[in-house]
Amino acid sequence: MKKLIVAAIYLVVISIPLSAAAGEQESMLIHLKTGLKHDDAQICVAYNIIWAALDKGLKVDVLIDADAINTFKVGWRGKDAIEGYPLPERLRRSLAEQFEVPLKEVPETYGQFLNMLHKRGANFYINTAFLVLAKVEKEMGAVENVSAKFFKPVTIKEMVELRTGADYYMVY
Repeated sequence: MKKLIVAAIYLVVISIPLSAAAGEQESMLIHLKTGLKHDDAQICVAYNIIWAALDKGLKVDVLIDADAINTFKVGWRGKDAIEGYPLPERLRRSLAEQFEVPLKEVPETYGQFLNMLHKRGANFYINTAFLVLAKVEKEMGAVENVSAKFFKPVTIKEMVELRTGADYYMVY
């Protein structure tokens, strides 16, 4: 009987994320890799998940990587590919209902949505090596040609730290 109780306690303890066991805020890393041109649904859904994770009280880090970087590249009109992209009205109504907020508090464009998520506490990081590789930037650490100036450039080593430090991980 003692072995059964010890085994049950062990299973409960190992299933608790380390941050929760230590009394720290649990964290989620949301990794955006798919560009808007290849699949607009993935980035759009990711914004909803970021909001839900923040609403749950998680520390949310968002890593912009691979082709997703091109979504936030400033074009010849001075804007990126998503900031003026409107949220469908039926989605806005659904989000208002799910998050129990008035419709007027749901952003009308994805640019407004991104800024709202940042203001609510989401931390946004961008892979500087890929920025250079994709010819968005000329040098490591630059974010001059990226629309969201609050994106923090990170190295590959810092990206690994973000991934290994997260309690939960989602990829889009």
